[in-house]
Amino acid sequence: MYRYLLFALLFYFNCPALFADNGRVVHIAWTENRDGSIQHAQTPQHGLVIFEQRNQFLNYKDPNNPFFKIRYSWLGIDWTAVHLLALLLTIFLQILTFRRINRRMAKSRFFKRWSYRFLKLFLWAAVVAGNAVAIWAIDFYNIQIHFRFHQLSDFKKASVSTLNNSRNDRTYFLSKETSRTRNQLYIKKRQKWHTQRALPVLHFEYKKSGKLFFKYDKRYYKPHPDSSRVLATNQLFVFHHKKADGKDTALIYELANKQLVAFEFKKDRPKRILLFVNGYRPTSSSQDPEKALQAINDKGLEHPRSRNLIFGADAFNYWPQDNFIATFEKRLATERTLFADGHHSVRTSNHRSLLQFMSSASLYPKPCLGKHSCSTTKIANQQEVRTYNLLATKSNKEGFMQRYQAGKQAGRNLLQELSRNGNDPQNDTLYVVSHSMGHAYLMGMARVLKGKIQLGAYYAFAPENPKGKTMPANYWTSVFQYGTQLYGPQRHAPCQQDGVAPQWRMSGLSTEQQISFPKELKARLGYFSAHYIGYYTWAFDIPKGKPGYIGLP
Repeated sequence: MYRYLLFALLFYFNCPALFADNGRVVHIAWTENRDGSIQHAQTPQHGLVIFEQRNQFLNYKDPNNPFFKIRYSWLGIDWTAVHLLALLLTIFLQILTFRRINRRMAKSRFFKRWSYRFLKLFLWAAVVAGNAVAIWAIDFYNIQIHFRFHQLSDFKKASVSTLNNSRNDRTYFLSKETSRTRNQLYIKKRQKWHTQRALPVLHFEYKKSGKLFFKYDKRYYKPHPDSSRVLATNQLFVFHHKKADGKDTALIYELANKQLVAFEFKKDRPKRILLFVNGYRPTSSSQDPEKALQAINDKGLEHPRSRNLIFGADAFNYWPQDNFIATFEKRLATERTLFADGHHSVRTSNHRSLLQFMSSASLYPKPCLGKHSCSTTKIANQQEVRTYNLLATKSNKEGFMQRYQAGKQAGRNLLQELSRNGNDPQNDTLYVVSHSMGHAYLMGMARVLKGKIQLGAYYAFAPENPKGKTMPANYWTSVFQYGTQLYGPQRHAPCQQDGVAPQWRMSGLSTEQQISFPKELKARLGYFSAHYIGYYTWAFDIPKGKPGYIGLP
C-alpha cells in the first residue's frame, strides 16, 4: 500500500539543472599578474569567470583562524570566538559593577538602598543593550571589514575550477541571504585567493599597453558619457579605454547565460508579461514504483527548496506546454513568459511532514464508482471517523509565511529581470498563474511588486493553504481560485476532494471568485487527481463574461 502511495506522491515532474540571469549576487573570479593586471584580458570574457548568480553571499568560515572561525549560526549571527570574548568581557565588567553597588547597598539606609535598587534595574536594561551592541559591533566588523576583503587561506595555489567546486562545501563557506544587488569577487593574487564583496557596477580600465586592471565598484552608472547617473538595478561591467588624447571611452556589459554581452540602454514599449509559479516538485516522475523508490535512494526524499530565481523557460517540465502554457499565452496575448519556482518542503504545507501526508493519504477512500458511501472511513482498529476529518485543513501559518518570505526575494529578482537595459517595469502589465504551493510564494512576490509593475489577472489553481494569509484582491484587476469545494451546498463529496491541498476559499475572495471543479469530470477527481495541474484544462471552457474566464476583457 505504501509503495503505491509513494508512487502517487512522486508523480509528474523532472528537474534538470538551471541557470538564471537574475539573482541578488553575481559570483565572479579572475586571476591577476604580479603587476595587478588581469590575466587573459584579450578573451571575449576579458579574463572574467562567472561562477553563478544567486541570492546569497558566501562567507568564508576561516576554519584555521581560531578567532574568526565561524563556530555556528544563531539568531542571524555567525558566531566566532571574537563574539564570545566580547560577550565575556562585557559580562565580567557587569559583575564588577554590580558587586560594587551591592556593597554600597549593604551599608546604606532605607531610602538610599531603594535608590540603588532602581539604579540596578536601570543597569540591567543597559546591560542587555550593551551586550546586544557588543555582538552587533563584532558582527558588523566581521562582515563589513574582516570578511569584506579576505584571504581564502585554505585555497592557496588552487585552480579556478577547484575553488568553484569548493564554494558549496559547508566546511569552508556559509551562505548568507541578501536582498541587495551586489557582486562577490574571487581574486587570485600571487597564488593566493581573496574574496571581496562589491557593489553592482564593476569598473575596469584598459591601459595603453593593453593590460586590464580592476579599478573600483559603484552603485550608479552612466548609460552615455553625457547622461546623468542611473542607479543600477542589475550587475554591470564597465570597461574604460584610455585614448592617446586622454579621453575615456567606456563600454558597458551585462550578463546573459554567464556571458558578457553589450548593454543597450533602451526603454522597451509596454508589454504584457505572463508568469507561471509552480508548486511542490517531487523527486521522481517515473510511472514505475520501483524506479520511484530508486530515485528517492539516489536523490533523497525531497528536492532542495526554491533558489528564488526567475527563469525564461519551464525547465522543470512542471506545466503542460500545449494544453496550458500555450493556451494562456494565446488567451492573454502576452509577449513574454517567465517562470518562478515556489517549491518548498512538505513541512511548510498543512500536512506538516511527508510521513503525515503519506499516512493520511493511505487511509483516504478512493473515488466512489456509484452512489457515494464515503462520508465515513475506517482507520486503525476499525474505528470509524468522518472522512472530512482526514483532510489537512488546519492552517500551517508558519510554513505559509516561510514561502511568503521566499517569494519576496523572487519578486525582487523578477523586477531585476524586467529592468534589464534600463526598462521601467511600471509600464508593463503582469499576469500570473500559480499552482499549489506557488500561491503563498506569489503572495510574497506581489507584496514586493505592488506599485512597481501593473498587476493584471491572477489565476490560482488548487492553492495550498488558501487561508494562510488574506488575499489582497485589490492589487489585481481580477482574481480567481480554481479547485474542488470543501464546504457549502455545492461542495464535492469526500472521496472527490483534493487531499493534497484541501480547497477552502482564499481569505479575501467572494464566492463568485472561487470556481468549482466540474463534478461531471469524475475521472479527474479524488485525493491526488483533483490536485494535478494537467487536469485543469476545463478552466479554458468557461465562456467570456462568466466568472473564471481566462482571457482579456
